[in-house]
Order: sequence, then structure tokens, then C-alpha cells
Amino acid sequence: MEAVIFDMDGVLIDSEPVSKQAFAKAFAVVDIEFTEDMYQKILGRSLRDIEQFLAEYYQSDQLAAKIIEIREEEFAQHYRDHPVAVKTGVFELLDCLDSRKMKKAVATSAKQSIAEGLLKQSGLLNRMDAHCYGSEVKEAKPNPALFLKAASRLGISPEQAYVIEDSQSGIIAANRGGFVPIYVPEEQDEFPENNVYNYSLFKNLT
Repeated sequence: MEAVIFDMDGVLIDSEPVSKQAFAKAFAVVDIEFTEDMYQKILGRSLRDIEQFLAEYYQSDQLAAKIIEIREEEFAQHYRDHPVAVKTGVFELLDCLDSRKMKKAVATSAKQSIAEGLLKQSGLLNRMDAHCYGSEVKEAKPNPALFLKAASRLGISPEQAYVIEDSQSGIIAANRGGFVPIYVPEEQDEFPENNVYNYSLFKNLT
């Protein structure tokens, strides 16, 4: 193995609780209950993809756009008021990979304008050899396009890289792209028993 490709939200930085709360606020504003089932449906997807999904789900482009608009403002406001929290074990793992001379990339569904700020603030931007953002690909996870772009920028083939993800859509994308998936979910969100996707399950990066 020559490289590790990291998802950002929920893997490198502890932003998923912030995102979840921002979505909860957005749904409350438009007077729709935000359920855990709905959260799992959108987890790990780009905002562009989530907006399209919500527009189809609720049969309203205007409603979907409003939810995303409020969510983005709530999310941005949080990080204007609070520092970025890095997940436990991140820097130790990066040091270990450096000692083994393994390449590292971040491949996040977030827009570049948002993700770069979070990565800079957390001290992670310059620790990566390549960066790929959701705004650079047409197809969101579970499509593997984002991971394939990261592998291309690292100059490696998919089977030479681990992909570390916290969402099922990310694990599916890693499988479809031919990578070696590592699943570190926010909660112990196992796949169904009839799951056909491969992954190694860990509680945290440590």
C-alpha cells in the first residue's frame, strides 16, 4: 500500500455534529421534522447532491434550496464563533504515515471554499500531498469520482490506497472505485447483514 485518502468531515475534523445541528435548525425553520433516518440518507454527500435529493424527496426545488441556504449559514456561523476540532488520533496517524513514507490526500464532498478554511484552521492542509473537493467533480458519493481524482493526483492506482470514511456512501464509493476501505463511523452504524461491500471497521483513528 502506498497511500491513504481521507474523507474530511467526521474523519479528520469533528464537524459532523455541527453539520447535523445545522441541518436540524434548517429543517425546523421550514417546519419539517429532521429524523435520524433522513440524516443517514444525506450523510457523506455533497450539499449540491443533498439539495437535489431533497428537491426530489419533497417535490420542491424552493424548499430544498431554503434548507441548504440555512444549513450553510448555520454551519459557517459556528466556525466563526468556535475553533475547528480535530478528531482523536489524526496527527498521530499522519506522523505514522510520514514515517512510512506513505502519500496522503484529503477527498471531501465539501466545496473548496469551505473545506480549505477548515483544513487551514486545523493545521491539516499542509499535511496532505493532494486535495480534492466536491466542487471539482460532477458526481457525488457513492460515485467514486472524488476518490479516483485523489488517486490520480497522488499518482497511484486505487488498489494501492486505503480510503478512510465515516459514511456508508463513502464506503460504497471506495468499493466501487477499487480502493481498500476503512470504516470509522461516527456511531456504530453497521451495514445490513446482506451487505455486499468490503471494509475494515474501527472505532477511531487511534
